[in-house]
Amino acid sequence: MRNMYRSFLIIFCLLLAASVYGQRPQGQGQRPQIKLTGVVMDGATNTPMIGANVLVKTLADSLLLGGVTDGQGKFEVNRPMIPQVKIEITFVGYETISKTHSFRDPADLGTLVLKEDAQVLGEVVIEGQSPVGEMRGDTTSFNASAFKTQQNAQAEDLIRKLPGVTIQNGQVQAQGEAVQKILVDGREFFGSDPSIALRNLPADAIDRVEVLDQRSDQSRLTGFDDGTYTKTINIILREDRKNGQFGRVYGGYGTDDRYTGGGSVNLFSGDRRISILGLANNVNQQNFSSQDLAGVNANSSGGGGGFRGRGGFGGGNNNFSAGSNDGINTTNSIGLNYSDKWGSKVNFTGSYFFNNSANKLQQITNRETVINENLRQFYQENLISTTDNYNHRMNGRIEADLNEKNSIIITPSISFQNNTSFSDRDALTTASTGDSLSALRSISNAESKNYSISNNFTYRYKFDKKGRTFSTDINTSWNKNDRFSDLLAASVDYNRVRLDTTLQETDALSNGFNYRINATLTEPLGEKSIGTFGYQIGNNKSRSDQKTYVLGAEQGSYLLDTALSNEFDNKFITQRLRSGYAYNNAGLNLNFNLDYQNAKLDNEAFFPVPGTFKRSFNNLLPGASFSYRNRESGVSYRVRYRTNTDEPSVRELQNVVNNQNPLNLSVGNPNLGQSYNHNIFLNMSKVNMEKNHTMFMFANYSGTSNYIGNSTFLTAQDTLINGEILLRPGGQISQPVNLDGNFRTTFFFTYGAPIKGIKTQFNMNTRVNFNRIPGLINGEKNLNDNLSLGQGLTFTSNISENVDFTISTTGTYNIVNSSLQTTQDNNYYVQESNIRLYYSPNGGKLFVGNNINHSLYSGLSEGFDQNFWLWNIEGGYRFAKNNKAELKVVIFDLLNQNNSIQRTISDVAVTDVFTNVLTRYGMLTFTYIIGNFKQPEPSNNPWERGRPGGGRTW
Repeated sequence: MRNMYRSFLIIFCLLLAASVYGQRPQGQGQRPQIKLTGVVMDGATNTPMIGANVLVKTLADSLLLGGVTDGQGKFEVNRPMIPQVKIEITFVGYETISKTHSFRDPADLGTLVLKEDAQVLGEVVIEGQSPVGEMRGDTTSFNASAFKTQQNAQAEDLIRKLPGVTIQNGQVQAQGEAVQKILVDGREFFGSDPSIALRNLPADAIDRVEVLDQRSDQSRLTGFDDGTYTKTINIILREDRKNGQFGRVYGGYGTDDRYTGGGSVNLFSGDRRISILGLANNVNQQNFSSQDLAGVNANSSGGGGGFRGRGGFGGGNNNFSAGSNDGINTTNSIGLNYSDKWGSKVNFTGSYFFNNSANKLQQITNRETVINENLRQFYQENLISTTDNYNHRMNGRIEADLNEKNSIIITPSISFQNNTSFSDRDALTTASTGDSLSALRSISNAESKNYSISNNFTYRYKFDKKGRTFSTDINTSWNKNDRFSDLLAASVDYNRVRLDTTLQETDALSNGFNYRINATLTEPLGEKSIGTFGYQIGNNKSRSDQKTYVLGAEQGSYLLDTALSNEFDNKFITQRLRSGYAYNNAGLNLNFNLDYQNAKLDNEAFFPVPGTFKRSFNNLLPGASFSYRNRESGVSYRVRYRTNTDEPSVRELQNVVNNQNPLNLSVGNPNLGQSYNHNIFLNMSKVNMEKNHTMFMFANYSGTSNYIGNSTFLTAQDTLINGEILLRPGGQISQPVNLDGNFRTTFFFTYGAPIKGIKTQFNMNTRVNFNRIPGLINGEKNLNDNLSLGQGLTFTSNISENVDFTISTTGTYNIVNSSLQTTQDNNYYVQESNIRLYYSPNGGKLFVGNNINHSLYSGLSEGFDQNFWLWNIEGGYRFAKNNKAELKVVIFDLLNQNNSIQRTISDVAVTDVFTNVLTRYGMLTFTYIIGNFKQPEPSNNPWERGRPGGGRTW
């Protein structure tokens, strides 16, 4: 089957190439591709340099492609068809060679001699330290050997030592921004899932770590900077780890029947790389991403009302979830990743990943809702829930240079999910006087099946004229969700002493098909500038069919409830004319674009009441970016302005009541319009690799007009919703509405420097966030403001693999204001501190480790303020050849104080949630390290070493 699939892909690529070639007019010649050649020699020994990096860049220092020298020091790389490029030859410990190349210059660069860098070598000899790294254009490249990690450490342990990089609650942040993609030698690893790469690659297999803003596929193929970036970490493996087998297997058992087992095996042979991993445990260890839990999120029974929550402060410093993951999780997963180079022109990466997660959750929720200046309402809830999720995910990526003019990139993805959930909710609503208004007890079950299929196809054609290209980007996706749920609920109205019961079953089916097509033409406007013209069309089409049946007391059978049922079609078609201009010169990059967009919203309701809702929107979408880097000072600047629109989802448009929590209902709004967003991003960085000083600063502003927020109505008396749903006093219902007044600002500053006397890296970071969320409460507009002031300090040792420590602390003070209750004080303070200690007294045989977390919460609702310690301790012994075997004892939560608390600020409410977490247990584990390598062979393959991309714009 695999050979058939591979053959089909190759035939498809050949047919596409033939069809493009067949369209060339007879007699039209082709400009031959320029190949730059040369030989790199060691100036000290006069011998060929094997594995030297050959980088081809723009004059503004943006990397275009790269290669490496072979066993004879020779190289051959394709030269992009632009007037001037910069050629750089680099090798760690040697001075960089840099020269400009024009079309009229010879393609053979001759013999290039690398000289030893006396300053770097002096550092190595005198201080015994490897150079920290270097700046390569807009990429920060760190040498892994400059950072000491303990024996048998994983990539995650190395990454957290890099200046400007932090890992909090499993989220990797680099230079203040969330890392969205992690690559291995420029290739995707299990669909670019950050957690899988960091937790399954050994630290000692890593040569370099690159931190960069990766451009989109279309931008890299055409060479035109469209302003779209993804914060990316690229892990470059050592040459002596690219041929052989490496990994680890482990297993452990402990008190309270806690267990863990799993491992990863990597089988590398040149271009062909196979990685296999597995995991099974009930101690909350996971190695999958949020996309694998889409079914869990879709069927969560925790909130029971509200939409999007895009205005909530659930992320960043405000999402202060302490300790391990919420609830008790049992996880089973297995994955396979395959990467290879087929022939000389096709690169393929594919992966399959399966996981099963079972979660047991107990949650206590306190929510305070602002009604007006003198009136508030309180909601208290106890929730017990279980969720069981099965997910299959497959990802692929095919990159092919069909010939010198035609290139394609294909990225398919398929996901299947089955999900079952159960929840038992006990809730009470009280007035500000403390009097009880209403109470609820409900039990619900749900089962759903989901699938999604998506593909992105990018094609680029180079014309004979230098700089002229045509490219198209086609994105398609299909999704389907089939869900069945039942609900048994009893609610009490304390004012009238009345009991209401509900017994219902719901069948909900939704599916959607989306496509987006981009066509772009680039045209040179001079030696240093380029223009772009394009057209984009997209359609977001979805259909939802929900039927709810309620047990009739008189009939004794289930009857269709039209207030809870709906059939709805949604179409959102956008067309966009695009234009842009880019200028590059000596480190300066300017980019301007102006788009015109027409969007048509076409909704049709079939049941219970037929109706059509049509709206049209016309927008100008300007954008601009500016970047400049001074190579001598190491300072770089970037300013980016972007505008975009966001259409409502089918759930927000569907006029159907969700009563999974009868005290907190929600209903859609078919009259919603699209929102319009302005975003300004400013960044400055300065990196001095010689002194290991780093400084990063950025500021971001995002303002949204026609923001899709919530209108919340709290009942003081019996209220009929949609003429049929009865909402008792103390209940509430929310509906999405378009509002103005939403904006978000962020300022982040980080500075790092070494403390040489104790071989420790010092980092400090300052963060200021302000978020304004508009909302309606009983028809009155409320503006909830949250000002967050955070200061963090980190000390990370770099002593040796036998002594390692990290000390960090972050304090965040949050000021919360509501325009409807200016006197209300919801300010709170969070302090999180961590101490990681590792010591091995006899060269790595015996070892002991401590991980101590301290969490302080002050200013939360009654009973939620906490001050606790989470202390994990381990000790063990390594044996066998090269200490490959390890036996250790682990005690988790030694003091038995672990907790999880979360505060969320929405448009009209402040919510505190206390969740059960894993508490104290002891475990004995055994680990064995797999390592069997061959000596590296000389290679002339640009995908093997150096800058990833193999001729692609990075």
